[in-house]
Amino acid sequence: MTYINGVNLLPATGEWTLDVVPYRGRRVDEAQPQSVNTYFAPGGTRTDFDFSIDRLLAQFPGCSTVALVVAWFGDSADASLCRIYPSTTYVGGAFEKWDGGAWTADDWRCSGLTQNSPEIVPISSSGSSFVYGGTPSDASVVRCLRALKARGLRVVFYPFILMDAAGFPWRGRIAFSGADVSAAAASAAARFLGSAAPSQFARDAGALTVAYSGALDDYSFRRMILHYANLCVIAGGVDLFLLGSELRGLEQIRGPSWTKEGSLDAAGAATWDYPFVAGLRTLADDVRSAFDAAGLTKDRAALRNLISYAADWSSWMGAYHSDAPGRWPHLDALWGHENIDLVCFDNYLPLSDWTTGDGGLDARNWSAPRPAWPPADPQSAGLGLTGTPALADKAYLKANIEGGEKYDWYYADGVNLGRGADPLGSDRPVSRPEGDRLTQTRSRYYPGQELLADKQLRWWWRNTHTAVYDAGDGRGYAPRGAAAAWTAMGKPISFSEYGFPTCDRATNQPNVFFDAKSSESTTPYWSVWRPTEGGGWAPREDAHISSLALQAIHEYWNEDGRNETSAQGVRMIETAFNSAWCWDARPFPVFPQRSDVWGDAGNWTSGNWIDGKGPFVATPVPDPPPTPPTPLRFPDLDGRAWSIRCRPAFETLVSEHASGRASRLSRMGAPLWEIEIAYDRLGAGADFDALLGFYDAARGRGTAFLFEPPAELGLGAELLCRFADDSLDLEEFMTKLWKAEAIVLVSVKS
Repeated sequence: MTYINGVNLLPATGEWTLDVVPYRGRRVDEAQPQSVNTYFAPGGTRTDFDFSIDRLLAQFPGCSTVALVVAWFGDSADASLCRIYPSTTYVGGAFEKWDGGAWTADDWRCSGLTQNSPEIVPISSSGSSFVYGGTPSDASVVRCLRALKARGLRVVFYPFILMDAAGFPWRGRIAFSGADVSAAAASAAARFLGSAAPSQFARDAGALTVAYSGALDDYSFRRMILHYANLCVIAGGVDLFLLGSELRGLEQIRGPSWTKEGSLDAAGAATWDYPFVAGLRTLADDVRSAFDAAGLTKDRAALRNLISYAADWSSWMGAYHSDAPGRWPHLDALWGHENIDLVCFDNYLPLSDWTTGDGGLDARNWSAPRPAWPPADPQSAGLGLTGTPALADKAYLKANIEGGEKYDWYYADGVNLGRGADPLGSDRPVSRPEGDRLTQTRSRYYPGQELLADKQLRWWWRNTHTAVYDAGDGRGYAPRGAAAAWTAMGKPISFSEYGFPTCDRATNQPNVFFDAKSSESTTPYWSVWRPTEGGGWAPREDAHISSLALQAIHEYWNEDGRNETSAQGVRMIETAFNSAWCWDARPFPVFPQRSDVWGDAGNWTSGNWIDGKGPFVATPVPDPPPTPPTPLRFPDLDGRAWSIRCRPAFETLVSEHASGRASRLSRMGAPLWEIEIAYDRLGAGADFDALLGFYDAARGRGTAFLFEPPAELGLGAELLCRFADDSLDLEEFMTKLWKAEAIVLVSVKS
């Protein structure tokens, strides 16, 4: 298969899950060590990771990029309180590795910590199991990166935050709980970033780890990012290093000097006080310095040793604020920074707006012509498609990559209310939308409002950006002030994540997922749920729509001529780093079958995993509507006898009672008519041949035919009939005709 260019490699946790060396582990309550990364081939010397990458390249031989996702944990959605830290599920336990001849003791290590360090923050548990696996050991990460590069793969390093806090929220919820636009807000952002300095990290190439000379319980974001920058140096470098992802709430924290108008930087570009964004710029500089000092200089042409940050799809173009109507290109100060080499965002933008019932407005506007942007009437804006409207149509999904919701129009409101009765009246529970999304009341954009539409990638890349807001002057939401720091067509865009849950109507809302333990758990708008044993509910699976959407995105930007290149040779979409979410280092089918080992196994069925859910083929082209055959018609023959017998046939059930009375029930609402016609002569001429040919074509009772009875019978103009006797072969029928015996027809139409 060729439609997967790159993948994000999960699970992001598991002390040795990513390793090429077999390991065993023993927790404090266990008597004997147990294998931790050879579940696929127990007792062997090849690890689960090895088998998983074999399967990846066999199923998707065109895959050339692997983004290695490695997680630390966050314990609060309040930036002023949240700690970012590594941890292990083997606190106080022990590990052994296979050295080729025997098992030898080894420790889990990460940023100066081991499983026996008193500073370790334990991972939450549920019942007898942990809610997450542990952070991958430094040595396993280094060996994994080297193994991927040895296979000729391009490698992205992706540091990730998993929230081990009440409700297990999305990391994008980390924000400041106090008053925004304040010194306290700026202080919260600074506290989250932390004060870890580049000089506090020491690389140990022998032990494949990085020590930290600051306080071991100084858990901060900068410590995480600088730790992994140094670990990647030990591994020999990576092609792209990400400074984290989807930290939307932190990005939008405003310092005390923030105003709608902002100020101008030294180069005359508009800038606003977003302290966390400024912190990302500093981190980019520090990571660049670490790479350059190790000889890992950037090579944008060959796509090596690059740095970026992966924004959320909802904020990559700008920030919204509840107290300030408008949008501010807050990340332009990052995207335009010299040490940021790509514009990366996690692309979970919708590719459909398909309701239950007839599919809604997209189905009704299917073949109407596409209007120029912005459509004056989004309710009637067409898709310009041919054929029968269907959600599982690749052309439809492609039409919504640069079209549809968040491009041509938007919904002013419409929260996902979760499972409930279908508002459109089907008998199936669905994830219910509300407000404008429920009624499909679409709002339009106006000229100059491209910054408000998250799918306007082409416009965004080609142009500089100014804030769009309402200043109360009657112009409404309009571009205002100086342009921000982005240089038009200056750098390419890549999708650090994209993908779809394998559930019903996944393309309506690709950014959601089902995970019963998380407060974020839901399924896409209008998606159908199915009952499970024990009275529960689960998403209805649909792996085909997920696969079709992945194909649509790959083909649109790689094969359909939609991508473009600037005069300076910069591609609009750098597809080399486009990475589908997700592939798993725990090979199928061991994962998800071993639910006794992995707590997330139950999420696999409707989750974004692509391993174990194929192979998939292109959507078959539907057959054209059938053309009804021309019905046979009983021939008009000479020599018919003067008499025709016509008898109605009924069928009645009779129930006799002990009293002698009987009840009757008709099984036919109208009678069948048995029609018997005879011919005095047919001879051996044209009439005989016509009747013989007709019987042969009708194949006895196998085919219905039309017969026009004599008007005096009063049975109507034409009847649909069959031959009553279906036992006659052609020779017997000829004999019957020679003897001038009657032909009996049975009407099947009263």
